[in-house]
Amino acid sequence: MSGVKLTNVQKSFGAVDVIKGVSLEVPKGEFGVFVGPSGCGKSTLLRMIAGLEDTSGGKIEIGGRDVTNVEPAKRGVAMVFQSYALYPHLSVAENMGFSLRLARAPRAEREEKVREAARILQLSDHLDKKPSALSGGQRQRVAIGRAIVREPDVFLFDEPLSNLDAELRVQMRLELTRLHRQIGATMIYVTHDQIEAMTLADDIFVLKGGHVMQSGRPLTLYDDPDNRFVAGFIGSPSMNFIEGVVSHRDETGITVRGEEGELRVALQGNKPGEGTKVMLGVRPEHLEPVETGGLPVTVEVAEELGGNSYLHTRSATGADLVFERRGSRESLEGQTLNLGAQPENVFAFTPDGMRLR
Repeated sequence: MSGVKLTNVQKSFGAVDVIKGVSLEVPKGEFGVFVGPSGCGKSTLLRMIAGLEDTSGGKIEIGGRDVTNVEPAKRGVAMVFQSYALYPHLSVAENMGFSLRLARAPRAEREEKVREAARILQLSDHLDKKPSALSGGQRQRVAIGRAIVREPDVFLFDEPLSNLDAELRVQMRLELTRLHRQIGATMIYVTHDQIEAMTLADDIFVLKGGHVMQSGRPLTLYDDPDNRFVAGFIGSPSMNFIEGVVSHRDETGITVRGEEGELRVALQGNKPGEGTKVMLGVRPEHLEPVETGGLPVTVEVAEELGGNSYLHTRSATGADLVFERRGSRESLEGQTLNLGAQPENVFAFTPDGMRLR
């Protein structure tokens, strides 16, 4: 079992810089997730760790060993792709043990490793079946089992659940979490789905335009984002953003007024002066109806989810705001109300997107 460390890693395709000096570390035994929008470089970064893409600069280490120029087969990694890529004419057992067969491992050793991987993945009753007889989730488990039998130092996953339906994705997320805890291996996982990132990761690395915008524990990124991009990307529904200017400041924070209304922000550091433009951010669960002040809105659509609901509202200026309501079943559609938030639950960002604290 080994950790993975990247130091100033770069990748260019001709004149296009895709990875722009990324430095990060996934300690041994941890589950790291690269997350970000399409085109941010997360899959390219994973392929560089696997050795499937050359680096244009920087260093990649696995278990303290420099593998930057080492061929993929000698890096001690196993990769699970979005496509299952199973051989349709081979059984589950034969698919899982195929790499060992190519490596000329003894038959008894192959069979033992396949049986153990099947036990871990709850595939013991399916070893003689062909892939066509399996569900999508079972096929993906076979692909993961093919990686397990190789006993790699690091597991790499490139959006492995994106071909599954919603229910299977939830089930496979739980199975991957259990698998990680059971075998204790270092895993790196790529996804554009921030819910997958939040539920799977020990550490999340949020990428944008070939840069790591922030990394850390999932709830740290949710509760304490460094910038507007991370604040808006992590969380579903996403954070509400409201433009405004500072109308008052004192020792406890600032008051920001915009076309939508007014909110108070608790700040401990240097506070921007009156008239300074800022962007406010409030998560849906922190907005709530208030008697006076706040942000006047009209409720347009209610997403009723049972124990909670998300109310989509529109301000007089056309801004869309979402707030979460728990417990109450009373319909508010079409009603006008004021939304407020506790000052400590309101984020403030500079015009260039950096967090004010």
